[in-house]
Amino acid sequence: MKKILLVAGTVLALTGCGDKGNFEKAINAKISQSNVCFSLQNNDIAFNKGFPIRVNRGYRSAGYSSSDEILKGLANQGLLNVSQQPNGFNSVDVLEVTDKGQDVEFWDRKIGACVGHRVVAEIKNWTEPSEGAGVKMTQVTYTWKLDGVPGWVDKKAFAGVKGMAEPEETRIVLVKTNNGWQAR
Repeated sequence: MKKILLVAGTVLALTGCGDKGNFEKAINAKISQSNVCFSLQNNDIAFNKGFPIRVNRGYRSAGYSSSDEILKGLANQGLLNVSQQPNGFNSVDVLEVTDKGQDVEFWDRKIGACVGHRVVAEIKNWTEPSEGAGVKMTQVTYTWKLDGVPGWVDKKAFAGVKGMAEPEETRIVLVKTNNGWQAR
């Protein structure tokens, strides 16, 4: 009897681990597709000392913007001087590379200044998979962090960027397909 209970418990534990691993794989397939970057409408610019770049980013909402936090990180690390100039009802950001920034290759002319990509740090919990709208689905709560952080990034200077210093918790819905679990 003890052997049967031990085998049953092991099977249940392994099934849970399988789901957890499958959930992590499905979530990573979704969230790690794009880099976390500060970019402009046209990234094909060169930052050169003495030639400031004026960026009209228009009205900004009061909410969190990873792009704004990356820009702050570039300034905190001493790579860019950032100031604002009035421009009618809005303002224009003025970005000027510093001596230190001139020596660091932080700008990619295709995608901007990227500080990594998101990956699952931990699967916290999930709902029991259930049928709804003709599909089997589950809601997963997980934490994510930044991975692939470039060597030029001083993590303390970019501490305001979500996922840089501490994992961030969020939720996602996964749907069971013939190819396994996939994020919506």
